Amino acid sequence: MEAVVNNLINIHIALSILLFIPPLINLYALFLKKSHTKKLKYLAIIAPGYYALLSASIFSGLVVWAMLTFVMSFKILAMVFAWIVILVLEIKRHKRQKLIKVEANSGIREYFFKMAKIKYIADICFFCLLSVI
Repeated sequence: MEAVVNNLINIHIALSILLFIPPLINLYALFLKKSHTKKLKYLAIIAPGYYALLSASIFSGLVVWAMLTFVMSFKILAMVFAWIVILVLEIKRHKRQKLIKVEANSGIREYFFKMAKIKYIADICFFCLLSVI
């Protein structure tokens, strides 16, 4: 039984490590692409993958937690809290992106891109903090 739990934990860790990739790709687009259209295209292409990885990581985490008989700890609370914050902020960012597509004012678009940069940097910080815990 312990081997199964260890394998599940390793799968959860692997899925959690993959969560670094979408924010890094989006930060690459936000910092290095000049065109607003290209930035929005990158963000739109990466979003479904990011949602899939977030879903896979919470599912694998819940399976591991169930195997550990739902024992509550600070680590688990931190992971669940971080997941909820990241998911809610990503959904809000995605909704704003839909509005920005048709926005003609470049100032509003720049503000959106600035907020997206802050959001993805915060995501990476959350992931780093959780990997240290």
